[in-house]
Amino acid sequence: MRGGGGCVKRAGPQRIREVCYVWQPRRGRLRRIALLTSDDATLAHGALADAHAVAAVHTVARQVERACLELGWSVAPVCVTRDPRRLLADLERARPDAAFHLAESVGGDARMEAAVAVLLDWIGIPYTGSPPQALLHALDKPVARALLAAHGVPVAAGVVLEHGDESLLGLTPPWIVKPAREDASHGIHLESVVSDEAAARRRAREVIEQYRQPALVEEFVEGRELSVSLLGPAQEPTPLPIFEIDYAGFPAGRPKLVTYAAKWHPESDEYRGTPLVPARDLEPALARRVVETACAAYRALELRGYGRVDLRLTGEGGMIVVEVNPNPDLAPDHEIARAAARAGISYASLIEWLVDQALGKPGGPAISRDA
Repeated sequence: MRGGGGCVKRAGPQRIREVCYVWQPRRGRLRRIALLTSDDATLAHGALADAHAVAAVHTVARQVERACLELGWSVAPVCVTRDPRRLLADLERARPDAAFHLAESVGGDARMEAAVAVLLDWIGIPYTGSPPQALLHALDKPVARALLAAHGVPVAAGVVLEHGDESLLGLTPPWIVKPAREDASHGIHLESVVSDEAAARRRAREVIEQYRQPALVEEFVEGRELSVSLLGPAQEPTPLPIFEIDYAGFPAGRPKLVTYAAKWHPESDEYRGTPLVPARDLEPALARRVVETACAAYRALELRGYGRVDLRLTGEGGMIVVEVNPNPDLAPDHEIARAAARAGISYASLIEWLVDQALGKPGGPAISRDA
């Protein structure tokens, strides 16, 4: 992989001076990693409870840093703010071999994750995870749905409501109503699943007002929910063992879905009722179709490095893709790290491989035959 470079004009006391940083790969296995996180003390929109997910990235960053140190690398923490000049200056001081991109949002705005990737591309620093267009397309659910459908990947029927009074003709309830441009289950609650038009419109208007974006209304499928983690380039991803959400202990009579509370509130019944477990009792032919569909979704949105595709089974061997997640949560107890461990890949080896991928090294992780 070639070296890259970038220039930034920095304001001095009396004049503007230009600072140029030219990235060059370091030889050997000793590496310096810029660990990019964001300090989102405020939210761009949403409720105060949404800050739980934003803060969680720092826990992941500590785990990644520990793995890097275990590998014998040095780590330079870099906090991403809304001032790109500060980020450029911090990167110039760090002079990393690669950046570990964990800045999931800036100022609480998830769209800025892609902006960080743009800047890293601009100045030529290799970084982990997906490129800007994949981050933007996956975050914008209507765009992601359109791309998936164009590539023949099955998705639920749905419609975007800009104001809340648009037609729902052709959609069969029950429906799930969610923000059109959020990740990490922001804005998804048990009340997000509705059974009539009046409730759908009421919920959509709440989403539009609170999250300052359109609402997506989709037909809700209450089938088995599977998760396929993938590593590598879009053209040839490597699937890891399939996991699923076990809803056996979910609150009775409530729609089975991974809500915001199920992800971020350990004291809630929803959290306790949605454990992640290895998928069992999948017919081999069905498991192959699940993996093929997940790979097709990964390719359609042009993910890179690592990602996760969530699917629901619709009965009679059918399925839909619920979500495509570039740069998903890397916590050791979350999907991708657990799937990697089940495939015989230690956490440190996973982190090493992601950096190798960012640096353009060929090859992939060794997957256990017993996975």
